[in-house]
Amino acid sequence: MNVLVTGGTGTLGRHVVMLLRQSGHRARILSRQPRGHVDAVQGDLRTGAGLDRAVAGMDAIIHAATGARESLTSRATDIGGTRRLIDCAQQAGIGHLAYISIVGIDRVQGYPYYRTKLRTESVVQQGGRPWSILRATQFHDHMETFLRAFTKIPGLATVPFTWKFQPVDSNEVAQRLVDVALQPPAGMLPDFGGPEVLDFKSIAEAWLTARKEARRLVNLPLPFQFSKQWGEGLITCPDHKDGKITFAQYLKEKYTLS
Repeated sequence: MNVLVTGGTGTLGRHVVMLLRQSGHRARILSRQPRGHVDAVQGDLRTGAGLDRAVAGMDAIIHAATGARESLTSRATDIGGTRRLIDCAQQAGIGHLAYISIVGIDRVQGYPYYRTKLRTESVVQQGGRPWSILRATQFHDHMETFLRAFTKIPGLATVPFTWKFQPVDSNEVAQRLVDVALQPPAGMLPDFGGPEVLDFKSIAEAWLTARKEARRLVNLPLPFQFSKQWGEGLITCPDHKDGKITFAQYLKEKYTLS
């Protein structure tokens, strides 16, 4: 199959591209900066530039691009960009749009990015193209992004102890997403989570140990509605422990080899 991958150079997308190509399929990357990438088309979801050329000749789209780093009040990539992408897919007659989303976004209140992702899901569902949506829990890599944000103060790691996550390996999610895209559209799919639910304190302890960092771990209660809901485990899916690689295994592989 010929598959367009948006976000094809990101944490998830690069695995998706590799897996598609390893299994004999064509993976075309949509990128604002395509130089250096094989079979890449320059385009921008925020403006619609290059999208017609990107979707031409494709059988399916794996939509993994996101504007998570954009302003919380301007989601030109996620909402507007998805509309533009679907409009072009409609004109090109593409038969399947597979979208990656996040577990629990319909249960958590007061977190702007989750509202954006939920609205983007609605755009996919109402866009007129056959679709599949896969929600996954947070990637191992994203746990490290969170932890770096909470360790800005020298000698300290100030984290909300009660937050609960179900870290999952991004390559395992990519494999599931590729399998989904190569099959007929299936609508809303079962959640995809990592092998264990962990509180943020234990995640931080394991990370600091793996990195051999001597920091004092301090609880940081946050007075936000979403923080309470994360502590209640609303962004986990204990009934769907599909991933096999634990956060401890991820850390061991990364920091033993580095």
